[in-house]
Amino acid sequence: MEEIVKKTAVPPLPEGVKIQYAGCGALPGMEIEEIDGISGKTVQDIAEKIRNGGCSSLFLSPDEDCEEGYLTLESSPDLIFLQIWDAEAETAWACFDPAYLDSDEEAPIEPSDGQSVFPMKCTMRDRDLAALCVEWYAHTLEPYPGMDWLKSSF
Repeated sequence: MEEIVKKTAVPPLPEGVKIQYAGCGALPGMEIEEIDGISGKTVQDIAEKIRNGGCSSLFLSPDEDCEEGYLTLESSPDLIFLQIWDAEAETAWACFDPAYLDSDEEAPIEPSDGQSVFPMKCTMRDRDLAALCVEWYAHTLEPYPGMDWLKSSF
């Protein structure tokens, strides 16, 4: 079941980082750069790379085995696919483009795993907003409240 969850007020960003695993450039199961000692500075650096287009693929997780969930980002020069998976709740939160909500069109994003397909309806163009979503997730393990989300429960 899909529903749109509207943005709400954004409280101050909490201190501390809750992710223990981060990879730039590939999805789980592939060779990826694991970032040891993830700090607030590391998260800020990743967010800056997203803002300037220097990070086309990102994977964040609170645990090394990704059993609790994860955030994944894949992008092209124009489009961004951003999704959060909450394993406990069996819920996916995705960015979305209202103009494509009723479309089955595939987004022209080259996946880092070479095979994934991203629906056009689950894309966005705002790199600054994507960076805020990544920072928020790294500190809270939750979807950024300052953005509308497409929530799917399984």
